[in-house]
Amino acid sequence: MLAALYARVFSRPPLSKINNNLLNVALRARGYNNYRNDNESGEEFFISKVLAPSSPRVCVDVGANVGRYTRKLLKNTQATVISFEPLPQAFAQLETATRDFGTRSIVENKGVSDKADRLVIHYNPNALTHASFSEEVNKVPYVTNEEKTEVDMVSLDSYLENYDSVDFIKIDTEGFEIEVLKGAATTIERHRPRYIQVEFNWHQMFRNTSLHSFSELLPGYDVYQLIPGGWVQRDPKDPFSSVYHYSNFIFTRTRNGHP
Repeated sequence: MLAALYARVFSRPPLSKINNNLLNVALRARGYNNYRNDNESGEEFFISKVLAPSSPRVCVDVGANVGRYTRKLLKNTQATVISFEPLPQAFAQLETATRDFGTRSIVENKGVSDKADRLVIHYNPNALTHASFSEEVNKVPYVTNEEKTEVDMVSLDSYLENYDSVDFIKIDTEGFEIEVLKGAATTIERHRPRYIQVEFNWHQMFRNTSLHSFSELLPGYDVYQLIPGGWVQRDPKDPFSSVYHYSNFIFTRTRNGHP
């Protein structure tokens, strides 16, 4: 009865702003729109409390941008970190950011897709983190990718075919995540990385993908959503797990029902 009363009262236009504010707060508690720093996003927790104790040997950062995440991997683990960044302006900063880590850091000025190719990347020189291979993501209100350039592409399957292990893959490609996963199918089947991180946002709505779409490409993995200072297991078939706002999901290799 209380829920029915709330719905009747707060669904009315004069109170919609209050209802929307409450909804936004609830979404942040659920793990969405926590982008202001690494503690809030849950990435600090994941890298320091989950990934680092697992002693990864090889980590892959797809969509490394200027190197913020790559540096955290290098500083918190002893792994070799392979970072891909196709945009020349961002790649120059990535090289500088990782220079002090020697041979543990391998940086590639390439994009990642499902096959070797040359593709057009759309970008805004004043907002390099929004660069995307997808024109559809320009429908996202805060994205203004008006510049474009052509870059080399590679698949993870071809690039990593001679590696003996791959323990962690992070994918942040502004709506191009499905293509990256399709091009990593053999790598994932062969190495069974313990963790695969995928960023989720408005972009997936305009690319017609969902968390369930990702989970179908990753059988044998459980799904966890990062929340401030932690993570929570999610059901990829639950609509609440595909709210199209910024979040990060960790696919964890299943082992007797536990990550």
